Amino acid sequence: MDSDTSAPESSLRVNFARAQRQLQAINKSELASSSVEYQSQAQALVKLLKTCAAQVDQLSLFSSNETPDDYSTSELRLLLVSAYLGEALQKLSASKNRVAILEEAAVSYKRFLLTAQLLGIVDKHAVDVEKLSTTESNSSSGRPTASDPGRDRMQKIERFKKMRALQLSIAELEAKLAGGDAAAGGKSNKEEESDDDLDEVERDHVVKLIELKIYQVVDDLDILKGEMKMAQQMEEMKRRSAGNGEADNRSRSGPGALPDEVSDGEWRLDSQTYHQIDTRTGRPSVRPVFNSKGQPTQPFVLTNNRQAIKDSVFRPGWALPTMTIDEYLKQEEERGGIISGGGKEPDAKPEIDDNDHEALDAETMKKREWDEFTDNNPKGAGNRGGNRG
Repeated sequence: MDSDTSAPESSLRVNFARAQRQLQAINKSELASSSVEYQSQAQALVKLLKTCAAQVDQLSLFSSNETPDDYSTSELRLLLVSAYLGEALQKLSASKNRVAILEEAAVSYKRFLLTAQLLGIVDKHAVDVEKLSTTESNSSSGRPTASDPGRDRMQKIERFKKMRALQLSIAELEAKLAGGDAAAGGKSNKEEESDDDLDEVERDHVVKLIELKIYQVVDDLDILKGEMKMAQQMEEMKRRSAGNGEADNRSRSGPGALPDEVSDGEWRLDSQTYHQIDTRTGRPSVRPVFNSKGQPTQPFVLTNNRQAIKDSVFRPGWALPTMTIDEYLKQEEERGGIISGGGKEPDAKPEIDDNDHEALDAETMKKREWDEFTDNNPKGAGNRGGNRG
């Protein structure tokens, strides 16, 4: 490498090492993601990573004509710049330009995946970058994409298993690198072979970091797709509400519209008292409640619903009765909702005198005839169907 590119590359390596430390500090931070300090750290990290990405583009480090073996370990580590940039952009919590930030994060993620695919690092059996990019473009254009939930679930399970295995391998390699750095102080010439082993361990560590980041980026793209859809819906709702507000303003400023004092006076307690109609002009006459000395110019009513709100806290969730049954019947009777009368009631059956033997005999014979009739005609005898007793 010539001297013209050595200085920018060394600056790039310093910036990227600093960005890695900042990213680790943010990931381990106990601050709330919405706090001012956290967001300032995230913005500084995004700025630094964008500088690194610009330096990578300026040096044209990665090419489709080369393989990972053609790059040194320090150069191969710079492949993570785009992935780290997408991760840092996701940490920004901007409410106004949220969709633009998410789109920029998705572009950084897909750039990282495509570069890894060009170098042959992506496992085509686990991650289909071309299909993933096609799905992202279709979802952004509004066209529905067909997906198999069962297949997606199996792919997620497979990715999770490989991520767990890679995390364990990375932890072992980091332990070896930490032990090798601690023992690197007093080495002799006989231990030069261990330097080559440490170089191999470091390169294996970088490659596994890239492989792990590939699986993480695929999951992050799925999350970004859902979050981007929600952010677009929120912006659409804001645009509609803003359009409705402009329509209201146009209606207020149109012919025959009320003055601003009347339109903006809905918060007042008794608007009918304030907006009296002027008999001369036929328009509402707006008078101030108090004059310049603080004296009331007209009667007004102060209402306070605090006690009503307090009373409605500890009460059943259903509607309680407001009157008794007698009160309701009386009210209905006064309204004419209850009809009374309607004709002469039938006379009561006269009682038979115990001394009137003829009447008693007639009543007894009537009962006997009825008993004989019921014996000869059991219950249900006249029915044609099967409803017989």
